[in-house]
Amino acid sequence: MDKKQAALQSAQRFLPLLFIWGAEWIFNAVIDFAIYWRDLDWLKTAAFVTALIASFVQVWSQRKSAGASNAEREEAAAHPLLIVVPGLLLIGAVVFLEAIEAVSPLFAPLLRAFLLAVGFVQAGLMLGRGLIYVGLWLFALTIVMGLWYLGYSAVILEGMGGIALVVSGLMLRSGKANGQADGATR
Repeated sequence: MDKKQAALQSAQRFLPLLFIWGAEWIFNAVIDFAIYWRDLDWLKTAAFVTALIASFVQVWSQRKSAGASNAEREEAAAHPLLIVVPGLLLIGAVVFLEAIEAVSPLFAPLLRAFLLAVGFVQAGLMLGRGLIYVGLWLFALTIVMGLWYLGYSAVILEGMGGIALVVSGLMLRSGKANGQADGATR
């Protein structure tokens, strides 16, 4: 088994997280659109907490259901940690920058979308060029939104970022992350 196939197999356990957070981003975009008529900001917090709890339950159930030996369990525990910690640091940096208002509320969606686009490209380097294409598309969309449609960027970029997360999960589940029609690797 080559490195890319091993990475794809390893990424399979993260697929539910892509769907959970993709749905959360899409839900936030819908709330951002509906917020013009009603005060529904509390729903965004509820969606975030729900996605966080669902992610925790998913990761916890995967760790409990892994009937592996201690050595395999230690190896599996170290590998996801190496993948998750840099992402958590980036998310923490964005949350911190938004909390101290170093990033204007108009530009915060751009920052989140750029980070997601870079994450797709980084994951695509290990998992297949299909994710690189999704990352480049999201990067280009973020530039367009920042230049010409900044006022709509929160709704559009959250929605498209969520759709990109769901699509990447579907690509990884079907094995088409390499950008090939049959899902075979080179």
